[in-house]
This record gives sequence, C-alpha cells and structure tokens, in this order.
Amino acid sequence: MFASRVSPASAIKYTHFPTTTHYHPSPHTPTTQRMTVEIETLPPPTLWTRYVLALQTHPVLTKASTSATLNALQELLASRIAGSDARLARQKAAKMAAYGFFVSGPLGHYLYQGLDKAFKDKTGAGWSILKLLVSNLVIAPIQNAVYLAAMAYIAGAGIPGILQTLKTRLLGVMKMTWLIFPSVQIIAFKYLSQELWLPFFNLVAFVFGTYINVVTKLAAEKKKGVTGGKDL
Repeated sequence: MFASRVSPASAIKYTHFPTTTHYHPSPHTPTTQRMTVEIETLPPPTLWTRYVLALQTHPVLTKASTSATLNALQELLASRIAGSDARLARQKAAKMAAYGFFVSGPLGHYLYQGLDKAFKDKTGAGWSILKLLVSNLVIAPIQNAVYLAAMAYIAGAGIPGILQTLKTRLLGVMKMTWLIFPSVQIIAFKYLSQELWLPFFNLVAFVFGTYINVVTKLAAEKKKGVTGGKDL
C-alpha cells in the first residue's frame, strides 16, 4: 500500500529561474564570425510549487504558518456564518492562530515525521495496518488531548478545568476522529509525500472544524436567547 512514491516537489530543486541557451549559426555568415543566440527562460514557479518547496526547505515554519492561518480562518468564517460578535471573533482567531503556530503545527510535524521514519521501507498489508493503528491510537489521542487542553486554556480554564475537559470530551472527540480520519489518512499515506501529510490533514480538519464550530455557535446563541441573554 505504501509503495515508493514520487513527491510532487521532487523536481523542485532550484531557488532561481534557470535558463537554457541555444546557439544557431547564421545561414549567411560563417560560424566563426557570427552566431545567433536564443535564450529560453523557464516559467517562474507557481504559488503551489513555492509552497511545496517551502515545505522541503523550512518544514516546521511552513506547517506552523499553515496551521495558524487555517485556525484563524476557521474561527472567523464560523463566527461570520453564525452571526457572532465580530470583535470577540477576532480576539479568539488571534489566539487560535497562536495555538496553530506555536503548538499544533510543530507538534504535528514531529509526530508524523516520527511515524514516517518508524515505518520507512516497511511495505505490505500488515505494516500498512499497523501504521494506521499507530496513527489513530497514539498520534491522534496526543493531538486531540493537546487541542482540548489548549481550547480550555484559551477559554480561561485552570488546571482543574482543563483536566475536567479532557475527562468529559476526549473520548467523544476520539470517536469522531476514528469515524472520519482513517480514510483521510489512507489517502495521505498512499498518495502524498510525508511533507504534505500535515497540511492535508489540516485542510480536512478545517472543513469539518468549521462546520462543527458553526453548529456549536448557533446552538450557544439559541440557548442564550432562551435564557434571556444571560451568560451561562
């Protein structure tokens, strides 16, 4: 399942725009006296190729920036759809961006880098299943626990509140993860290079996270309206 694959960025090994030069003798002049020159300039790299190159040259910084951007966009988009307070949304988006940049981005990079190294050159159905199990039974619980703890901290909870959040919510989050992400991970492990795993997972999490965020905010607004606008 995890046969050797070619990274989309494997051909991107340059940091400048190379040119190729061809010399053609003029049909009317001896070659020793005059030559015409044609210079072919390769097209500049696209935004995507620049991003993939950045993943190769600065993986931690690039993944941290990607996580920060998607986290902030998720909060702003969900708040806009749900009609939440814009000022509070911007404040939380900044905190979510900080979490993505300093915590989830680097953490995900090193966890999946370790997974890839542990299963390097190991092929076959048995190894593929074991890799998927390690991803879901070791890496996913770590990431989800860190996420819930960070969200509780951002909401103002202390250590007792953080522990209570983990106790009451971690299993539910894990069940959702096990329902959705194995198929996503299979796609990533089989068709994407290791550098692209985390950005791909972040993109999928962005879609599902935005949906859950919108539903949660709408439910909170509805409950707040029922209680007469009092804080719960």
